[in-house]
Amino acid sequence: MYYIETYGCWLNKADSELMEEDLRRIGYVKVNDPTQADLILINTCAVREDSEVRELKAIEKYSKLGKKLVVAGCLTKARPSEIMRLAPNALLVNPSSVENFAETLRNGGNSSERLMVRIPQHNELSHIYVVPIQVGCLGNCSYCIIKYTRGGMGWVRSADLNMVKESIAKAVTRGAREIYLTGQEISAYGKDKGYDLVDLLEAVLRDVDGRYLIRLGMLEPLELEGIIHRLIDVIKSDWRIYRFFHIPVQSGSDKVLRLMKRKYTVDLFKWEVGLIRRSFHNSFIATDIIVGHPGEEDVDFQDSVRLVRELSIDKVHVARYSPRPFTEAAYMRQIPDHIKKQRSSLLSKVALEVAYSRNLEYVGGTYEGLISSTGFKGKGLMARLMDYRPVIVNEGRLGSFVRIKITGASSINLLGNVIE
Repeated sequence: MYYIETYGCWLNKADSELMEEDLRRIGYVKVNDPTQADLILINTCAVREDSEVRELKAIEKYSKLGKKLVVAGCLTKARPSEIMRLAPNALLVNPSSVENFAETLRNGGNSSERLMVRIPQHNELSHIYVVPIQVGCLGNCSYCIIKYTRGGMGWVRSADLNMVKESIAKAVTRGAREIYLTGQEISAYGKDKGYDLVDLLEAVLRDVDGRYLIRLGMLEPLELEGIIHRLIDVIKSDWRIYRFFHIPVQSGSDKVLRLMKRKYTVDLFKWEVGLIRRSFHNSFIATDIIVGHPGEEDVDFQDSVRLVRELSIDKVHVARYSPRPFTEAAYMRQIPDHIKKQRSSLLSKVALEVAYSRNLEYVGGTYEGLISSTGFKGKGLMARLMDYRPVIVNEGRLGSFVRIKITGASSINLLGNVIE
Protein backbone atom coordinates (compact mmCIF):
# COMPACT_ATOMS: atom_id res chain seq x y z
CA MET A 1 0.00 0.00 0.00
CA TYR A 2 1.19 3.53 -0.77
CA TYR A 3 0.33 7.08 0.24
CA ILE A 4 1.21 10.12 -1.90
CA GLU A 5 1.40 13.89 -1.48
CA THR A 6 2.02 16.15 -4.47
CA TYR A 7 3.17 19.77 -4.32
CA GLY A 8 3.55 22.33 -7.07
CA CYS A 9 2.47 22.64 -10.68
CA TRP A 10 0.38 20.57 -13.07
CA LEU A 11 3.57 19.06 -14.51
CA ASN A 12 4.32 17.73 -11.03
CA LYS A 13 0.81 16.28 -10.87
CA ALA A 14 1.44 14.53 -14.19
CA ASP A 15 4.71 13.13 -12.82
CA SER A 16 2.82 11.81 -9.80
CA GLU A 17 0.39 10.05 -12.15
CA LEU A 18 3.35 8.36 -13.87
CA MET A 19 4.80 7.19 -10.56
CA GLU A 20 1.41 5.95 -9.37
CA GLU A 21 0.99 3.98 -12.58
CA ASP A 22 4.26 2.20 -11.89
CA LEU A 23 3.32 1.56 -8.27
CA ARG A 24 0.00 0.01 -9.28
CA ARG A 25 1.73 -2.07 -11.95
CA ILE A 26 4.04 -3.65 -9.38
CA GLY A 27 1.21 -4.38 -6.97
CA TYR A 28 0.76 -1.36 -4.72
CA VAL A 29 -2.70 -0.10 -3.68
CA LYS A 30 -3.36 3.53 -2.80
CA VAL A 31 -4.50 4.54 0.69
CA ASN A 32 -5.45 7.94 2.10
CA ASP A 33 -3.89 7.42 5.53
CA PRO A 34 -0.06 7.49 5.67
CA THR A 35 -0.05 5.33 8.82
CA GLN A 36 -1.59 2.48 6.79
CA ALA A 37 0.95 2.70 3.98
CA ASP A 38 4.03 0.59 3.38
CA LEU A 39 5.47 3.29 1.13
CA ILE A 40 5.07 7.06 1.42
CA LEU A 41 5.79 9.15 -1.69
CA ILE A 42 6.26 12.92 -1.51
CA ASN A 43 6.56 14.73 -4.86
CA THR A 44 8.12 18.13 -4.15
CA CYS A 45 8.37 21.61 -5.66
CA ALA A 46 11.30 24.02 -5.29
CA VAL A 47 9.92 27.18 -6.89
CA ARG A 48 9.21 29.07 -3.66
CA GLU A 49 10.76 29.13 -0.22
CA ASP A 50 7.43 28.96 1.65
CA SER A 51 6.49 25.75 -0.19
CA GLU A 52 9.94 24.33 0.53
CA VAL A 53 9.46 24.90 4.26
CA ARG A 54 6.11 23.03 4.25
CA GLU A 55 7.57 20.15 2.25
CA LEU A 56 10.59 19.73 4.52
CA LYS A 57 8.29 19.63 7.55
CA ALA A 58 6.23 16.91 5.85
CA ILE A 59 9.38 14.93 4.99
CA GLU A 60 10.57 15.08 8.59
CA LYS A 61 7.12 14.09 9.91
CA TYR A 62 6.73 11.09 7.60
CA SER A 63 10.30 9.97 8.18
CA LYS A 64 9.44 9.44 11.85
CA LEU A 65 6.72 6.92 10.91
CA GLY A 66 9.38 4.35 10.04
CA LYS A 67 7.87 3.60 6.62
CA LYS A 68 9.68 3.34 3.29
CA LEU A 69 9.92 6.99 2.29
CA VAL A 70 10.44 8.17 -1.29
CA VAL A 71 11.02 11.87 -1.98
CA ALA A 72 10.67 12.90 -5.62
CA GLY A 73 10.57 16.17 -7.54
CA CYS A 74 12.58 19.35 -7.78
CA LEU A 75 13.53 19.65 -4.12
CA THR A 76 15.65 16.49 -4.42
CA LYS A 77 18.05 18.43 -6.66
CA ALA A 78 17.73 21.77 -4.86
CA ARG A 79 18.06 20.55 -1.24
CA PRO A 80 19.34 16.94 -1.23
CA SER A 81 21.53 17.37 1.86
CA GLU A 82 18.70 18.95 3.87
CA ILE A 83 16.31 16.15 2.88
CA MET A 84 18.83 13.50 3.93
CA ARG A 85 19.47 15.30 7.22
CA LEU A 86 15.76 15.17 8.04
CA ALA A 87 15.13 11.71 6.55
CA PRO A 88 18.41 9.74 6.38
CA ASN A 89 16.74 6.61 4.99
CA ALA A 90 14.70 8.33 2.29
CA LEU A 91 15.08 7.35 -1.36
CA LEU A 92 15.54 10.45 -3.53
CA VAL A 93 14.13 10.47 -7.08
CA ASN A 94 14.92 13.49 -9.23
CA PRO A 95 12.54 14.67 -11.99
CA SER A 96 14.67 13.07 -14.71
CA SER A 97 14.05 9.61 -13.25
CA VAL A 98 10.27 9.83 -12.89
CA GLU A 99 9.58 8.07 -16.17
CA ASN A 100 11.58 5.05 -14.97
CA PHE A 101 10.16 5.04 -11.45
CA ALA A 102 9.76 1.27 -11.14
CA GLU A 103 13.40 0.82 -12.19
CA THR A 104 14.44 3.48 -9.70
CA LEU A 105 12.70 1.65 -6.85
CA ARG A 106 14.37 -1.61 -7.83
CA ASN A 107 17.81 0.00 -8.03
CA GLY A 108 17.42 2.00 -4.84
CA GLY A 109 18.35 5.24 -6.58
CA ASN A 110 17.99 7.41 -9.66
CA SER A 111 17.71 5.54 -12.95
CA SER A 112 18.56 6.57 -16.49
CA GLU A 113 17.80 10.12 -17.54
CA ARG A 114 14.57 11.19 -19.25
CA LEU A 115 14.90 10.42 -22.95
CA MET A 116 11.34 11.17 -24.00
CA VAL A 117 8.19 12.65 -22.54
CA ARG A 118 6.11 9.78 -21.20
CA ILE A 119 2.37 10.39 -21.01
CA PRO A 120 0.33 8.83 -18.20
CA GLN A 121 -2.79 6.82 -18.95
CA HIS A 122 -6.17 8.33 -18.19
CA ASN A 123 -7.67 7.34 -14.86
CA GLU A 124 -11.28 6.36 -15.61
CA LEU A 125 -12.34 7.65 -12.18
CA SER A 126 -11.60 11.23 -13.28
CA HIS A 127 -13.01 13.31 -16.12
CA ILE A 128 -9.81 15.40 -16.10
CA TYR A 129 -6.80 14.15 -18.06
CA VAL A 130 -3.44 15.89 -17.50
CA VAL A 131 -1.10 15.51 -20.48
CA PRO A 132 2.57 16.55 -20.13
CA ILE A 133 3.57 17.55 -23.64
CA GLN A 134 7.09 18.89 -23.06
CA VAL A 135 9.89 19.49 -20.60
CA GLY A 136 12.65 22.06 -20.74
CA CYS A 137 12.66 25.80 -21.31
CA LEU A 138 14.22 28.18 -23.82
CA GLY A 139 14.81 30.82 -21.15
CA ASN A 140 17.53 31.36 -18.56
CA CYS A 141 15.86 33.55 -15.93
CA SER A 142 18.04 34.88 -13.13
CA TYR A 143 15.63 33.85 -10.36
CA CYS A 144 14.61 30.40 -11.62
CA ILE A 145 15.75 27.17 -10.02
CA ILE A 146 13.68 24.92 -12.29
CA LYS A 147 16.26 25.20 -15.08
CA TYR A 148 18.58 23.31 -12.73
CA THR A 149 16.11 20.87 -11.21
CA ARG A 150 14.18 19.93 -14.37
CA GLY A 151 16.39 21.23 -17.13
CA GLY A 152 16.13 23.89 -19.75
CA MET A 153 18.33 26.90 -20.44
CA GLY A 154 17.87 26.57 -24.16
CA TRP A 155 16.59 23.05 -24.75
CA VAL A 156 13.15 21.53 -25.03
CA ARG A 157 12.09 17.90 -25.25
CA SER A 158 8.59 17.39 -26.66
CA ALA A 159 6.24 14.43 -26.68
CA ASP A 160 5.54 13.02 -30.12
CA LEU A 161 2.49 14.66 -31.67
CA ASN A 162 0.83 11.41 -32.67
CA MET A 163 1.48 9.91 -29.24
CA VAL A 164 -0.22 12.90 -27.58
CA LYS A 165 -3.15 12.72 -29.99
CA GLU A 166 -3.65 8.98 -29.48
CA SER A 167 -3.44 9.33 -25.69
CA ILE A 168 -6.10 12.05 -25.74
CA ALA A 169 -8.32 9.98 -28.06
CA LYS A 170 -8.15 7.01 -25.66
CA ALA A 171 -8.86 9.27 -22.68
CA VAL A 172 -11.90 10.84 -24.33
CA THR A 173 -13.21 7.36 -25.15
CA ARG A 174 -12.75 6.43 -21.47
CA GLY A 175 -14.72 9.47 -20.26
CA ALA A 176 -12.27 12.38 -20.10
CA ARG A 177 -13.96 15.73 -20.64
CA GLU A 178 -11.19 18.17 -19.68
CA ILE A 179 -7.74 17.83 -21.24
CA TYR A 180 -4.99 19.83 -19.52
CA LEU A 181 -1.93 20.33 -21.73
CA THR A 182 0.97 21.02 -19.40
CA GLY A 183 4.74 21.47 -19.44
CA GLN A 184 7.42 23.88 -18.34
CA GLU A 185 6.70 26.13 -21.32
CA ILE A 186 4.11 24.70 -23.69
CA SER A 187 4.46 27.62 -26.10
CA ALA A 188 7.85 26.05 -26.95
CA TYR A 189 6.28 22.66 -27.71
CA GLY A 190 7.71 21.01 -30.81
CA LYS A 191 10.80 23.21 -31.15
CA ASP A 192 12.84 19.99 -31.18
CA LYS A 193 10.45 18.22 -33.55
CA GLY A 194 9.81 20.63 -36.39
CA TYR A 195 6.19 21.41 -35.49
CA ASP A 196 4.50 23.52 -32.82
CA LEU A 197 1.62 23.80 -30.36
CA VAL A 198 -0.85 24.93 -33.01
CA ASP A 199 -0.02 21.91 -35.18
CA LEU A 200 -0.77 19.70 -32.18
CA LEU A 201 -4.09 21.40 -31.46
CA GLU A 202 -5.17 21.18 -35.09
CA ALA A 203 -4.37 17.46 -35.19
CA VAL A 204 -6.26 16.71 -31.96
CA LEU A 205 -9.33 18.72 -32.94
CA ARG A 206 -9.37 17.16 -36.41
CA ASP A 207 -8.86 13.54 -35.39
CA VAL A 208 -10.33 13.19 -31.88
CA ASP A 209 -14.12 13.25 -31.95
CA GLY A 210 -16.18 13.98 -28.88
CA ARG A 211 -17.31 16.64 -26.42
CA TYR A 212 -14.30 17.76 -24.42
CA LEU A 213 -12.44 20.95 -23.57
CA ILE A 214 -8.70 21.56 -23.82
CA ARG A 215 -7.04 23.85 -21.30
CA LEU A 216 -3.69 25.30 -22.33
CA GLY A 217 -0.84 25.55 -19.84
CA MET A 218 1.67 28.37 -19.48
CA LEU A 219 2.50 30.41 -22.60
CA GLU A 220 5.76 32.36 -22.36
CA PRO A 221 5.36 35.78 -24.02
CA LEU A 222 8.27 35.63 -26.47
CA GLU A 223 7.50 32.09 -27.67
CA LEU A 224 3.80 32.94 -27.82
CA GLU A 225 4.53 35.86 -30.15
CA GLY A 226 5.56 33.47 -32.93
CA ILE A 227 2.33 31.45 -32.86
CA ILE A 228 -0.30 33.79 -31.43
CA HIS A 229 -2.13 34.60 -34.68
CA ARG A 230 -2.44 30.94 -35.66
CA LEU A 231 -3.32 29.99 -32.09
CA ILE A 232 -6.18 32.51 -31.99
CA ASP A 233 -7.41 31.27 -35.37
CA VAL A 234 -7.56 27.62 -34.24
CA ILE A 235 -9.30 28.56 -30.96
CA LYS A 236 -11.85 30.62 -32.90
CA SER A 237 -12.49 27.70 -35.24
CA ASP A 238 -13.44 25.15 -32.56
CA TRP A 239 -15.31 25.58 -29.27
CA ARG A 240 -13.33 22.75 -27.66
CA ILE A 241 -10.49 24.94 -26.41
CA TYR A 242 -10.99 27.09 -23.33
CA ARG A 243 -10.55 30.80 -24.06
CA PHE A 244 -8.01 30.79 -21.23
CA PHE A 245 -4.51 32.23 -21.56
CA HIS A 246 -1.89 31.95 -18.82
CA ILE A 247 0.86 34.37 -19.89
CA PRO A 248 3.39 35.12 -17.11
CA VAL A 249 4.63 38.71 -17.35
CA GLN A 250 6.54 38.61 -14.00
CA SER A 251 6.94 42.41 -13.86
CA GLY A 252 5.44 45.56 -15.33
CA SER A 253 8.89 47.16 -15.55
CA ASP A 254 11.25 46.61 -18.48
CA LYS A 255 14.19 47.33 -16.19
CA VAL A 256 13.20 44.51 -13.84
CA LEU A 257 12.54 42.18 -16.78
CA ARG A 258 16.12 42.76 -17.90
CA LEU A 259 17.40 41.99 -14.39
CA MET A 260 15.28 38.82 -14.45
CA LYS A 261 16.81 37.96 -17.86
CA ARG A 262 13.36 37.69 -19.38
CA LYS A 263 13.45 37.96 -23.17
CA TYR A 264 10.54 40.32 -23.93
CA THR A 265 9.23 43.77 -23.10
CA VAL A 266 6.12 44.89 -21.28
CA ASP A 267 4.81 46.27 -24.59
CA LEU A 268 4.86 42.77 -26.11
CA PHE A 269 2.76 41.45 -23.23
CA LYS A 270 0.32 44.37 -23.62
CA TRP A 271 0.03 43.71 -27.35
CA GLU A 272 -0.68 40.00 -26.81
CA VAL A 273 -3.35 40.67 -24.18
CA GLY A 274 -4.94 43.32 -26.40
CA LEU A 275 -5.01 40.98 -29.39
CA ILE A 276 -6.66 38.23 -27.34
CA ARG A 277 -9.26 40.60 -25.91
CA ARG A 278 -10.12 41.92 -29.37
CA SER A 279 -10.38 38.39 -30.76
CA PHE A 280 -12.78 36.95 -28.15
CA HIS A 281 -15.87 38.51 -26.60
CA ASN A 282 -15.11 36.57 -23.40
CA SER A 283 -11.59 35.50 -22.46
CA PHE A 284 -9.67 34.90 -19.26
CA ILE A 285 -6.13 36.27 -18.87
CA ALA A 286 -4.02 34.93 -16.01
CA THR A 287 -0.50 36.10 -15.27
CA ASP A 288 2.29 35.72 -12.73
CA ILE A 289 4.05 38.67 -11.09
CA ILE A 290 7.05 38.50 -8.77
CA VAL A 291 7.38 41.37 -6.31
CA GLY A 292 10.60 42.28 -4.57
CA HIS A 293 13.02 40.85 -7.13
CA PRO A 294 16.51 42.28 -6.52
CA GLY A 295 16.73 45.68 -8.20
CA GLU A 296 12.98 46.38 -8.12
CA GLU A 297 12.47 49.94 -6.93
CA ASP A 298 9.13 51.41 -5.91
CA VAL A 299 8.64 52.97 -9.34
CA ASP A 300 9.09 49.53 -10.91
CA PHE A 301 6.58 48.00 -8.53
CA GLN A 302 4.06 50.73 -9.35
CA ASP A 303 4.51 49.84 -13.03
CA SER A 304 3.31 46.31 -12.18
CA VAL A 305 0.29 47.68 -10.30
CA ARG A 306 -0.62 49.94 -13.22
CA LEU A 307 -0.26 47.06 -15.67
CA VAL A 308 -2.80 44.93 -13.80
CA ARG A 309 -5.27 47.82 -13.69
CA GLU A 310 -4.69 48.96 -17.26
CA LEU A 311 -5.19 45.49 -18.78
CA SER A 312 -7.88 44.34 -16.31
CA ILE A 313 -6.06 41.06 -15.72
CA ASP A 314 -8.53 38.38 -14.63
CA LYS A 315 -6.19 36.57 -12.25
CA VAL A 316 -2.75 37.47 -10.92
CA HIS A 317 -0.57 34.92 -9.16
CA VAL A 318 1.43 37.21 -6.87
CA ALA A 319 4.69 35.79 -5.52
CA ARG A 320 7.16 37.43 -3.18
CA TYR A 321 10.66 36.90 -4.49
CA SER A 322 12.65 34.41 -2.43
CA PRO A 323 16.31 33.57 -3.14
CA ARG A 324 16.69 30.11 -4.67
CA PRO A 325 19.92 28.11 -4.56
CA PHE A 326 22.12 28.06 -7.69
CA THR A 327 20.47 31.16 -9.17
CA GLU A 328 22.08 34.48 -10.16
CA ALA A 329 19.45 36.58 -8.40
CA ALA A 330 20.31 34.99 -5.06
CA TYR A 331 23.68 36.79 -5.19
CA MET A 332 22.20 40.20 -6.01
CA ARG A 333 21.47 42.81 -3.35
CA GLN A 334 18.24 41.69 -1.68
CA ILE A 335 15.17 43.77 -0.89
CA PRO A 336 14.10 43.68 2.80
CA ASP A 337 11.33 41.24 3.63
CA HIS A 338 9.02 43.91 5.06
CA ILE A 339 9.08 45.79 1.76
CA LYS A 340 8.35 42.61 -0.21
CA LYS A 341 5.47 41.89 2.15
CA GLN A 342 4.01 45.40 1.70
CA ARG A 343 4.25 45.18 -2.08
CA SER A 344 2.75 41.72 -2.16
CA SER A 345 -0.18 42.81 -0.01
CA LEU A 346 -0.88 45.89 -2.13
CA LEU A 347 -0.67 44.10 -5.49
CA SER A 348 -2.85 41.24 -4.23
CA LYS A 349 -5.48 43.76 -3.09
CA VAL A 350 -5.45 45.51 -6.47
CA ALA A 351 -5.61 42.19 -8.33
CA LEU A 352 -8.68 41.14 -6.34
CA GLU A 353 -10.39 44.47 -7.02
CA VAL A 354 -9.76 44.11 -10.75
CA ALA A 355 -10.92 40.48 -10.73
CA TYR A 356 -14.15 41.45 -8.97
CA SER A 357 -14.82 44.15 -11.54
CA ARG A 358 -14.24 41.67 -14.37
CA ASN A 359 -16.50 39.05 -12.77
CA LEU A 360 -19.33 41.55 -12.26
CA GLU A 361 -19.59 41.86 -16.05
CA TYR A 362 -20.94 38.28 -16.16
CA VAL A 363 -23.73 38.69 -13.61
CA GLY A 364 -27.18 38.31 -15.16
CA GLY A 365 -25.94 36.46 -18.22
CA THR A 366 -26.42 32.83 -19.26
CA TYR A 367 -23.38 30.87 -20.38
CA GLU A 368 -22.27 27.41 -21.46
CA GLY A 369 -20.07 25.57 -18.99
CA LEU A 370 -18.76 22.27 -17.72
CA ILE A 371 -19.02 20.88 -14.18
CA SER A 372 -15.33 20.57 -13.36
CA SER A 373 -14.83 19.75 -9.68
CA THR A 374 -16.26 19.89 -6.19
CA GLY A 375 -16.41 23.33 -4.62
CA PHE A 376 -14.13 24.81 -1.98
CA LYS A 377 -14.04 22.58 1.12
CA GLY A 378 -16.49 20.23 -0.58
CA LYS A 379 -19.31 22.78 -0.73
CA GLY A 380 -21.28 22.72 -3.96
CA LEU A 381 -19.70 22.14 -7.35
CA MET A 382 -17.28 24.16 -9.43
CA ALA A 383 -18.19 24.72 -13.06
CA ARG A 384 -16.00 26.34 -15.69
CA LEU A 385 -17.34 28.65 -18.36
CA MET A 386 -15.87 28.49 -21.86
CA ASP A 387 -13.15 30.94 -20.80
CA TYR A 388 -12.35 28.72 -17.75
CA ARG A 389 -13.90 31.26 -15.38
CA PRO A 390 -14.97 29.43 -12.19
CA VAL A 391 -18.64 29.33 -11.14
CA ILE A 392 -20.00 27.80 -7.93
CA VAL A 393 -23.25 25.90 -8.59
CA ASN A 394 -25.34 23.67 -6.35
CA GLU A 395 -26.25 20.89 -8.72
CA GLY A 396 -24.92 18.93 -11.66
CA ARG A 397 -22.77 15.93 -12.47
CA LEU A 398 -18.98 16.07 -12.73
CA GLY A 399 -17.93 16.14 -16.36
CA SER A 400 -21.32 17.24 -17.71
CA PHE A 401 -21.91 20.20 -20.02
CA VAL A 402 -24.55 22.63 -18.76
CA ARG A 403 -26.07 26.07 -19.21
CA ILE A 404 -25.62 28.38 -16.23
CA LYS A 405 -27.42 31.56 -15.19
CA ILE A 406 -24.95 33.80 -13.33
CA THR A 407 -26.48 35.26 -10.18
CA GLY A 408 -23.52 36.75 -8.31
CA ALA A 409 -19.80 37.38 -8.25
CA SER A 410 -16.81 37.64 -5.94
CA SER A 411 -13.16 38.33 -6.59
CA ILE A 412 -12.48 34.61 -6.81
CA ASN A 413 -15.44 33.14 -8.66
CA LEU A 414 -18.97 33.57 -9.97
CA LEU A 415 -22.17 32.18 -8.48
CA GLY A 416 -24.81 30.57 -10.68
CA ASN A 417 -27.69 28.18 -11.20
CA VAL A 418 -27.75 25.32 -13.65
CA ILE A 419 -30.77 25.86 -15.90
CA GLU A 420 -30.38 22.84 -18.20
